[in-house]
Amino acid sequence: MKIVPNLHRRPVRLRLKDGKLLEIEDFWSLFIFDEIFLQHDYEPPLVMQRRGVNTIIDVGANIGLFVLRAKQIWPDARILAFEPDPANFAGLQRHIALNRLENVAAYNEGLSDRCGSCELFLSPRNIGGHSMYRRSDRSVRIQTRTLADALTLISDNGSCDLLKIDCEGCEYAILAGLTPDVAGRIKCIVIEPERDLNDIGDLIGALKSHDFAVRDDSHFVIATR
Repeated sequence: MKIVPNLHRRPVRLRLKDGKLLEIEDFWSLFIFDEIFLQHDYEPPLVMQRRGVNTIIDVGANIGLFVLRAKQIWPDARILAFEPDPANFAGLQRHIALNRLENVAAYNEGLSDRCGSCELFLSPRNIGGHSMYRRSDRSVRIQTRTLADALTLISDNGSCDLLKIDCEGCEYAILAGLTPDVAGRIKCIVIEPERDLNDIGDLIGALKSHDFAVRDDSHFVIATR
């Protein structure tokens, strides 16, 4: 299948074997689809062997393709999906509604080291490349909250069985401020880090200091307890 720029006036709709629907509007959405559904990049053995995945936090949810895949694997899981870019967030909401997904809450916010607002720089071509750190000519103002604050959306002492992070560099800010209490409520973390923005060793060190076992396969960093 090919997505040709400016050729398709309407989204290309894909129907998966289980009946779920995807709407693909650009090449990068197709790339993300390949990464998640065909290459199964977020499904290494350390993640798939886990049992009792009841709560998932998706940081950098984009248009919701990981949410859809997670619902295929863990249909009863509660998912909190965070996507700060308004255009991507609209796609996320559309996919939740289109597939009538239950127990999924979407937030038009980013996660960072503090609650408040910041500037999100928009990639001119890649809908998955928007970043708080990579400057570009276009930007939007977004709302942010901390990981600790996100956990309270589950419950006062909520725990997270799987935390997926793909946020173009903000993973360092999210995790550098981990406290023992917050870290202790997270069972497994899968991170696609931006290795050229910060020292990956610092990220791994922060995770190990909170008693996570960490594996770096040069693409993803996976932390488990």
